[in-house]
Amino acid sequence: MLLKKIVGTIIILLNIAGLGFLLYMAGLMLKEKFFHKKQIIVVQKSPVRKKNPKILNDNIIPDEDDLLKDMDLSDLDNLDLDDFE
Repeated sequence: MLLKKIVGTIIILLNIAGLGFLLYMAGLMLKEKFFHKKQIIVVQKSPVRKKNPKILNDNIIPDEDDLLKDMDLSDLDNLDLDDFE
């Protein structure tokens, strides 16, 4: 019987604590909504300096003509185009 009363008291206290927490969170949300402070932050931008690129060669990707020269097109002779319909 005593154990039943102790467990019941703990459950009631935890429920009250939970309701108090919910009221606290609701109060914080209402405070933020109605009494928010407008903070104006001024950031001074420093001038951006361009760095010298580490890659000196602009021709990184070879031209299309060079790619076509390197391809082996002999396999296309045996290709049956009817399979793609």
